Amino acid sequence: MTDPRSTERAEIAAIHEVAKILTSTQNLDRALGTALRTLQSFLGFDRTAIFRPDETTREIRMEIAAGYTAEQRERGRYVWGEGIVGKTMKTGSPIALPDVRKEPSFLDKTRSHGASAGEGPISYLCVPIKIGAETLGVLTAERIGRTGTQGLESDARTLAVVGCLIGQALKLHKAIGRLQDEFRRQRQEFDKTIRKTYRIENIVGQSKRMQEVFAAVTSVAASRATVLLRGESGTGKEMIARAIHQGGARADQPFVAVNCAALPETLLESELFGHKRGAFTGAVEERKGRFEEAAGGTIFLDEVGDIPLSTQVKLLRVLQERKFERLGENRPVPVDVRIIAATNADLEKMVAGGTFREDLYYRLNVIPVFLPPLRDRREDILPLTEHFLERFNREHGKSVAFGKDALELLLEYRWTGNVRELENLVERAVVMAKAPVVQAQDLPRAIRVSASLPAVGSYGQPLAPQASVAASATEPPHPAAPQEGRPRAEVLKAMEREELQGALSSAGWVIARAAKILGWTPRQVAYKMKKHGLSSPWKK
Repeated sequence: MTDPRSTERAEIAAIHEVAKILTSTQNLDRALGTALRTLQSFLGFDRTAIFRPDETTREIRMEIAAGYTAEQRERGRYVWGEGIVGKTMKTGSPIALPDVRKEPSFLDKTRSHGASAGEGPISYLCVPIKIGAETLGVLTAERIGRTGTQGLESDARTLAVVGCLIGQALKLHKAIGRLQDEFRRQRQEFDKTIRKTYRIENIVGQSKRMQEVFAAVTSVAASRATVLLRGESGTGKEMIARAIHQGGARADQPFVAVNCAALPETLLESELFGHKRGAFTGAVEERKGRFEEAAGGTIFLDEVGDIPLSTQVKLLRVLQERKFERLGENRPVPVDVRIIAATNADLEKMVAGGTFREDLYYRLNVIPVFLPPLRDRREDILPLTEHFLERFNREHGKSVAFGKDALELLLEYRWTGNVRELENLVERAVVMAKAPVVQAQDLPRAIRVSASLPAVGSYGQPLAPQASVAASATEPPHPAAPQEGRPRAEVLKAMEREELQGALSSAGWVIARAAKILGWTPRQVAYKMKKHGLSSPWKK
């Protein structure tokens, strides 16, 4: 006689093991097959199976099985309400039979029960796989030679619990499938948007200088030649790099951007080339580098002038041989990737000073493309402003425009931060606007003051006089208005300090909030606070 406590322990152990199996992998079919074999091992079942309806024909098929041959499994097909499996699927109720061969509704479609006639009764259990009131499938199990109903009831309870676990796994798998399908759909939409956005004809630029840039991009896009983009920060080097990628044969392959200035020297080499497990402290697993991620496509190395000399040697090898070695590994890894580099540094001066390798410079400088600063293409300021207005009005659900006097100030300003500074200003104007039209007095003080100061050349000589913009009658006199004979730099510094202090005060001296108000980065705010000797009054 079997010890009831031993049977109960086996049932609990089986349920626990099945639960672990179903939550340990995303390969559902493999997990279900292992779960069925676990039921056989722990509870002594001779055959187990999972039936699920076909979503198109609704035919109920034996999908996963243990103890059946491939031919028997293929024959296990039912319609709704047909046989024991069909009835359980239709009613959602379990069926337990002490000897299935004595049941008139049992059809033995698998033809697997005739050879067992001399082996005693075949107990058969059929339980629904359910989530709430919905029946997702059927779980069956049979044991040859067990008599009585006490063990049958215990088996039925155990299988009912297992059926619920399988139901949860099926539901989760279906949800993951929907999420993956949605991710693929969104990725395809994103790729279409990227291709449309970064087509060269969609980049705003009517000036002669930008038309020359566009012509160069069109010429180099079809080749695999290395391109070096030169220009000040904020001139749109990454956008041009993406346009080159999208205009070539690699458009369907990855575009991987790396800001070399944003990574410390100790991490840059691992980021670019990857590492083997144990290559350094913290390298707990193997990791692909950006070059491997960009295989077949394009890698964009922004701020390439900030790459340390030790890493420049490896980068040179990639350019020469199209091979590299992961950190902690001596095996060369071949890579097919196009390299586009960008910098705002004077590489020629760095080469002369020994901080940038001359051979690497010539390898990168195959096709140089120079991006002009915004102050040298003022005819693009208004089209860019209109483009950013349309975008931010759509994003923030507004309908804001710039007044004529405000546009004149935008045309006169020098835009040391180039297109990025203009973009930040337009977004700030849209977000902060209290009226449909942004006037001159609504612009940052630095822009208003720069228009009232005489322009100077590189060596401080006065340029042609510019018309000053009259202040609004409703605006109080500016406390830091330029005084006669007062240096321009001093006036601008005072204005910057006052604007920074006002934004910090409005933001409760929270740097991130102040940065959003000013259209700067938190790092810029922290730097300028130090520069102007400003600190939070809440800090002792």
